Amino acid sequence: MQIAYLENELLRVGILLEKGADIFEFTYKPHDLDFMWQSPISMRRPFVATNALPEGAFHDDYYGGWQEILPSAGWAAEPYLGASQGLHGELALLPFEATISEDTQEQVALHTHVRLYRSPLVLERTMSLKRGIAALFIHERLFNESTGEFAIMWGHHPAIGEPFLDDSCLVQTPASKVEVMAYHENGLWEPGGDYDFPKVKNRRTGVMQDITRVLPKETKSVDVVFFKELTEGWYGLTNQRLKVGFGMAWDKELFKYLWMWQVYGGHHNYPWYGRTYNCGLEPFTSFPPSGIKNAVKNGTALIMKPGEIIQTELVAVAYEGEGVNRITLDGLVEH
Repeated sequence: MQIAYLENELLRVGILLEKGADIFEFTYKPHDLDFMWQSPISMRRPFVATNALPEGAFHDDYYGGWQEILPSAGWAAEPYLGASQGLHGELALLPFEATISEDTQEQVALHTHVRLYRSPLVLERTMSLKRGIAALFIHERLFNESTGEFAIMWGHHPAIGEPFLDDSCLVQTPASKVEVMAYHENGLWEPGGDYDFPKVKNRRTGVMQDITRVLPKETKSVDVVFFKELTEGWYGLTNQRLKVGFGMAWDKELFKYLWMWQVYGGHHNYPWYGRTYNCGLEPFTSFPPSGIKNAVKNGTALIMKPGEIIQTELVAVAYEGEGVNRITLDGLVEH
């Protein structure tokens, strides 16, 4: 499959152009450390499986890394405006067109473009690195080509793994509330909403526990939780043993929620069968129940007007230290 690399003195970023323009590598060069999780499923060209899953091919083709999710998140069997959108929508399975838009001593930039198949949407994403800054800058432009309103769930799905991820890792983000999704039989946290951040009830012990501290793989748990009422759009995930971290910043008026997908060795069924230890920290416009119709019902869907264009900026950073106080859209990490 065609790939692209962006590099400066501090970062190497690998982009899988023929599948979602996924970011499959985010390496911090001073530590030779790739933050991206690689699953037991091989990276391979999307393929025809033995039989089609009702939720679509996302999991069959999910090797790890960082996907962009559009136009729906999770999975619901009921179609929207006549189209079945599948698990996590269609964008992450589509090939992108790409051009090098800048390649100088000061900055490198890659412009990518895709028109969705089942949805009336066009997405342009430009990714760039600047000299001497450990930050990937992302500019996005989303266009609704239809003559009517179109509801979407939109987000970024970076999954972080070993060797960076361990039980010294701590999530920091300026949230006020936590909600736990009823997701899996091996869930550790009591499902429900309006927990005061960061304490959530451990349903095995009945004790309130800090959900932002990553647990060891021996926990044998898997959960999806949502951080809500963000005062700013940023998070840092810091390994306090290595004293290095990965973080993001974004426009919280667009991506209002931060999902945390915690797989601490407990996903015992398809597609990982207990073989995985990873953590996803995902800025999203919306939150489940899964599927766009449910997001419309709970009021978190983003309703695009006919012909509307949305432009936004995100940044992903690598940093040193035992934690962060703030990450800004210009790539600045405040300690």
